[in-house]
Amino acid sequence: MRILVPWKPVVLVWGLLSAMIFLGFVASSLREGKDPFAPSATKAGVAQTAQQANQSHKAARTPNQ
Repeated sequence: MRILVPWKPVVLVWGLLSAMIFLGFVASSLREGKDPFAPSATKAGVAQTAQQANQSHKAARTPNQ
């Protein structure tokens, strides 16, 4: 015996959930002031950010010593 699945409601619900997740991501990015469609950070950009963080951390520690 075959179980028939009404695919139209399944596809509609799946589409609505996907749209809500996507819109939530875009809204969250905009609230943080970021461009949700900008390309992701490259390895060089991440390394540069890490280097700047290390320099600012060292600069903050130097006057205390």
